[in-house]
Amino acid sequence: MGKTKNKKFKIARPKPTGLMSVKDAENEMEQSTESPNSDSIHSLLEKLNGPSEEERECSCTTLANLVSQPSAVKILLQHNVVKILAPVILDKNPEIQVKALGALRNLSVDGGETVCQEMVKKDVLTPLLILFKQYDSNWTPEKSTGKKHKDFKSSIFTEAVHILWNLCENSEEALEVFNKENLFPVLCPCMQYTVYGEELAVTVANCLYTVTEDNSPVIKMFQDPDVLGLLNSLISLSTDSSDLILLKTLATGIMVNVSSGKAANVSGSMNLTSLLRSVSDVLTLEAMDTAQKVAGASNSLLNGEIGMVTEEENGTPHKIVTGQEEVNEKFRDVQNILSAQQVALEIVANLCCINDDGWEDMENSESSSCDDDVDVSEEAMEQDTIDMFSSLCVSTEVQQGVKEFCLFDKVCLKCLAVDCGSLPKSITKSFVRLQAHALLCMNNMVNSMDLDLLGGAERLHQVWTSLATLMTNVKSTQGDNLLLEATTSALRAVIQKLANSGSPKLLEVSVSDLQFLFDLGRSCQSADIKVNIIRVISTVGVVFSKQTGLQNVDIMKNIGIFLLTIVCGDRDLWVVSEALDCIFDVFGEDHLDPVAQEIGLTERLSKFIPDMKARVNMVKKKPDEHYPVISTARTNLIRFVKYKLSKKKS
Repeated sequence: MGKTKNKKFKIARPKPTGLMSVKDAENEMEQSTESPNSDSIHSLLEKLNGPSEEERECSCTTLANLVSQPSAVKILLQHNVVKILAPVILDKNPEIQVKALGALRNLSVDGGETVCQEMVKKDVLTPLLILFKQYDSNWTPEKSTGKKHKDFKSSIFTEAVHILWNLCENSEEALEVFNKENLFPVLCPCMQYTVYGEELAVTVANCLYTVTEDNSPVIKMFQDPDVLGLLNSLISLSTDSSDLILLKTLATGIMVNVSSGKAANVSGSMNLTSLLRSVSDVLTLEAMDTAQKVAGASNSLLNGEIGMVTEEENGTPHKIVTGQEEVNEKFRDVQNILSAQQVALEIVANLCCINDDGWEDMENSESSSCDDDVDVSEEAMEQDTIDMFSSLCVSTEVQQGVKEFCLFDKVCLKCLAVDCGSLPKSITKSFVRLQAHALLCMNNMVNSMDLDLLGGAERLHQVWTSLATLMTNVKSTQGDNLLLEATTSALRAVIQKLANSGSPKLLEVSVSDLQFLFDLGRSCQSADIKVNIIRVISTVGVVFSKQTGLQNVDIMKNIGIFLLTIVCGDRDLWVVSEALDCIFDVFGEDHLDPVAQEIGLTERLSKFIPDMKARVNMVKKKPDEHYPVISTARTNLIRFVKYKLSKKKS
């Protein structure tokens, strides 16, 4: 079959502070169910260009809060909000500049990839570049003149970097502009947290972590001894500060990007083992216990109680919080640790990515494989499967680090469900994102690591059981597609690894064990989740298909009926093609022909061929990333049916 590349994942983007408190924003969203109308937005945008500074500032603040509503984003874009708002970031009033940048930052976060690309198209980068050119590589923050002093110079730069980070993450054009305009020398020095402060240093590190991924022009700039020295000093930090822990982890990620994950390329005093030790230390940190204690303190404060929480420190009660400001600060610490752990998981996942080198580009292969009578080499298909699930795709240094620091066990712990009942929504979402990151990291590790490094077959069976339980809970309580997709991805990797290892315990799987997957596969609306479920079920089917006894008939019938239901009933052609490929794998053996005949497999597939041809011809006009899979499934369907029908005649 054709293949699509595993996608790397990124941490969620924070929104600017100072516009509205988290609690107020959540309350407002709960109370506001009506979307803004076109007239109100038109009036709002008109005020952005008005003479009143107060109205311009108020409009920016309102826009920053509006963009969290998907319906509002659509209307705002229709009213050309980017073209109107972007020039305001150059306003003579620094307070208005900060608010305008905050609104654009929120738009880039809430709007996602599509809106970021639209922002670039609407030329948001022109005023942004003008703003950055007001700073040189030697600029420094404003000196404080008192408690009420606001360093607008740093605030404006921080907000601008946030926008740049989001745009470069979601737009190739923005990344090209970053390289062309040589923004690196302006940003890099700002990782000096003792000069520029921890918040700005973390923001810049986030941006550089993004732009150093597979970006040779920027990677070359990191070969400068001074730049490498700064990076090594950050990675070597020993600190309890949550900001600096996050900064250290981001610096580690930058070094991995710069070295392309190869030990020989790691520069300075660092080596890949040191980087993995840093990652391991971050994953060991405990955030949930602190979050729950702070939440308890917050509730006490709201109830008019003292709100002090204590924990034992060397046998002595230790004060955590006594006021709401301290509560907010502690929650911020929790958020920083969760962000650092998300980066750490991403580093491990990307180091364990299946090597894409040598993957053949199949986008233009249709001309040689679309004819009805073309025979596809079974040996080639089998080799394709072997390559996809090779356990030798990771460098020796990474494998040694995984073993030495027990990274797989630490990742598994982050996959466990957590009780976030008393936590604020923003913190709860971060814990869920962390869990999803851990599950996707597990998927990469299982796909690319040797079985021994994962704890052996028995350990993976325990993981399978935990994932099945987790999946049931996600399905029944949260309905979170992100978490469900991550869980099914991990489940798919684990079952494939067990099957490849020849684990006999897979033969103990029953129809009832698979029922929750049958049900979810039929009802789920996400194509990615469906494909994962289809692959999990078919892997079990392939294991049973190698057995010749009659004891397997019931489970084979149920698997066959499920796959046929998807083929004949699903609207997504990629999902249909994956299900077809699984049918070929599961029912290719001749001794299963009686089972296939009982469920009418060949007859139903034969009737489906005209529909498949017509649908493939339609998508052929606008092929996407799944087209190689779809095209190959069409060819193999015709071949499979011809073979099975010829067997019946003979």
